[in-house]
Amino acid sequence: MVSVPIHKQAELNREKFNGPILDRDKLREGTYVAIMTAIGSVILVAAVKALYAIF
Repeated sequence: MVSVPIHKQAELNREKFNGPILDRDKLREGTYVAIMTAIGSVILVAAVKALYAIF
């Protein structure tokens, strides 16, 4: 197992997640996932409320 010092790991993370997403395909995919998650959440809440109302 390779161990990386904490400050080295933080530096790698800063380089990895620096700035906005410039790749349009990744941005589009992320937006799609966010919208599908929101829609799924609304449907799940509605289903639970319907089950609660029935029982």
